[in-house]
Amino acid sequence: MAKSMEATRRLESRRVREHQSKPMALRQFLKITQEAFARLIGVSLRSVTRWENGDVQPDSEKRKKLDYLLTISRRLEESMDREHITDWLTTPNPVFLNKPPMDLVQSEYSRHVLEQELDRAEWGIPG
Repeated sequence: MAKSMEATRRLESRRVREHQSKPMALRQFLKITQEAFARLIGVSLRSVTRWENGDVQPDSEKRKKLDYLLTISRRLEESMDREHITDWLTTPNPVFLNKPPMDLVQSEYSRHVLEQELDRAEWGIPG
Protein backbone atom coordinates (compact mmCIF):
# COMPACT_ATOMS: atom_id res chain seq x y z
CA MET A 1 0.00 0.00 0.00
CA ALA A 2 2.83 2.40 0.83
CA LYS A 3 4.42 1.67 -2.54
CA SER A 4 1.26 2.57 -4.42
CA MET A 5 0.87 5.81 -2.45
CA GLU A 6 4.48 6.72 -3.19
CA ALA A 7 3.98 5.95 -6.88
CA THR A 8 0.86 8.14 -6.90
CA ARG A 9 2.77 11.02 -5.26
CA ARG A 10 5.61 10.70 -7.79
CA LEU A 11 3.15 10.69 -10.70
CA GLU A 12 1.36 13.80 -9.37
CA SER A 13 4.69 15.54 -8.80
CA ARG A 14 5.72 14.76 -12.38
CA ARG A 15 2.42 16.12 -13.74
CA VAL A 16 2.89 19.37 -11.80
CA ARG A 17 6.45 19.75 -13.13
CA GLU A 18 5.30 19.09 -16.71
CA HIS A 19 2.57 21.74 -16.54
CA GLN A 20 4.90 24.14 -14.78
CA SER A 21 7.61 23.64 -17.37
CA LYS A 22 5.42 24.22 -20.45
CA PRO A 23 5.09 27.98 -19.98
CA MET A 24 8.74 28.28 -19.06
CA ALA A 25 9.82 26.09 -22.00
CA LEU A 26 7.86 28.23 -24.46
CA ARG A 27 9.11 31.48 -22.94
CA GLN A 28 12.71 30.30 -23.01
CA PHE A 29 12.30 28.96 -26.55
CA LEU A 30 11.12 32.40 -27.68
CA LYS A 31 13.87 34.08 -25.64
CA ILE A 32 11.52 36.66 -24.13
CA THR A 33 10.97 38.09 -20.66
CA GLN A 34 8.11 37.11 -18.40
CA GLU A 35 6.50 40.50 -19.11
CA ALA A 36 6.64 40.01 -22.88
CA PHE A 37 5.40 36.44 -22.50
CA ALA A 38 2.44 37.59 -20.39
CA ARG A 39 1.47 40.10 -23.10
CA LEU A 40 1.86 37.45 -25.82
CA ILE A 41 -0.36 34.94 -24.02
CA GLY A 42 -2.83 37.56 -22.77
CA VAL A 43 -2.39 36.97 -19.05
CA SER A 44 -0.95 38.92 -16.16
CA LEU A 45 2.70 38.87 -15.22
CA ARG A 46 1.63 37.42 -11.88
CA SER A 47 0.04 34.43 -13.65
CA VAL A 48 3.23 33.68 -15.56
CA THR A 49 5.30 33.96 -12.38
CA ARG A 50 2.94 31.66 -10.50
CA TRP A 51 2.98 29.11 -13.36
CA GLU A 52 6.75 29.08 -13.50
CA ASN A 53 7.08 28.81 -9.70
CA GLY A 54 4.67 25.89 -9.69
CA ASP A 55 2.21 27.70 -7.42
CA VAL A 56 -0.65 27.14 -9.87
CA GLN A 57 -1.13 25.49 -13.23
CA PRO A 58 -2.54 27.10 -16.36
CA ASP A 59 -6.16 26.15 -16.93
CA SER A 60 -6.92 23.68 -19.72
CA GLU A 61 -7.64 26.44 -22.25
CA LYS A 62 -4.29 28.13 -21.58
CA ARG A 63 -2.46 24.78 -21.65
CA LYS A 64 -3.86 24.06 -25.11
CA LYS A 65 -2.82 27.53 -26.26
CA LEU A 66 0.68 27.09 -24.81
CA ASP A 67 1.09 23.67 -26.42
CA TYR A 68 -0.06 24.98 -29.78
CA LEU A 69 2.19 28.05 -29.59
CA LEU A 70 5.20 25.88 -28.81
CA THR A 71 4.38 23.63 -31.78
CA ILE A 72 3.95 26.62 -34.12
CA SER A 73 7.07 28.32 -32.78
CA ARG A 74 9.17 25.24 -33.43
CA ARG A 75 7.75 25.07 -36.93
CA LEU A 76 8.49 28.75 -37.52
CA GLU A 77 12.05 28.23 -36.35
CA GLU A 78 12.65 26.19 -39.50
CA SER A 79 12.16 29.32 -41.60
CA MET A 80 13.22 32.21 -39.32
CA ASP A 81 15.46 33.05 -36.38
CA ARG A 82 13.93 32.62 -32.93
CA GLU A 83 14.34 36.33 -32.23
CA HIS A 84 11.85 37.09 -35.03
CA ILE A 85 9.17 34.54 -34.10
CA THR A 86 7.58 36.70 -31.40
CA ASP A 87 7.51 39.72 -33.74
CA TRP A 88 5.91 37.62 -36.49
CA LEU A 89 3.30 36.25 -34.09
CA THR A 90 2.34 39.71 -32.80
CA THR A 91 2.50 41.84 -35.97
CA PRO A 92 -0.72 42.36 -37.96
CA ASN A 93 -0.50 40.47 -41.23
CA PRO A 94 -2.55 41.25 -44.37
CA VAL A 95 -2.80 37.51 -45.09
CA PHE A 96 -4.85 37.18 -41.90
CA LEU A 97 -7.10 40.21 -42.53
CA ASN A 98 -4.59 42.47 -40.75
CA LYS A 99 -4.77 40.45 -37.56
CA PRO A 100 -1.64 39.22 -35.83
CA PRO A 101 -1.11 35.47 -36.26
CA MET A 102 -1.23 35.19 -32.45
CA ASP A 103 -4.95 35.95 -32.65
CA LEU A 104 -5.43 32.81 -34.72
CA VAL A 105 -4.57 30.42 -31.91
CA GLN A 106 -7.93 30.98 -30.24
CA SER A 107 -10.04 28.51 -32.20
CA GLU A 108 -9.55 25.24 -34.04
CA TYR A 109 -10.67 26.78 -37.35
CA SER A 110 -8.29 29.71 -37.01
CA ARG A 111 -5.44 27.34 -36.19
CA HIS A 112 -6.23 25.45 -39.38
CA VAL A 113 -6.04 28.71 -41.39
CA LEU A 114 -2.71 29.55 -39.76
CA GLU A 115 -1.30 26.10 -40.50
CA GLN A 116 -2.43 26.29 -44.13
CA GLU A 117 -0.59 29.57 -44.52
CA LEU A 118 2.54 28.09 -42.96
CA ASP A 119 2.27 25.16 -45.38
CA ARG A 120 2.00 27.56 -48.30
CA ALA A 121 5.04 29.53 -47.11
CA GLU A 122 7.09 26.36 -46.66
CA TRP A 123 6.27 25.34 -50.24
CA GLY A 124 7.05 28.83 -51.55
CA ILE A 125 3.47 29.51 -52.63
CA PRO A 126 2.71 33.26 -52.44
CA GLY A 127 -0.10 34.29 -50.07
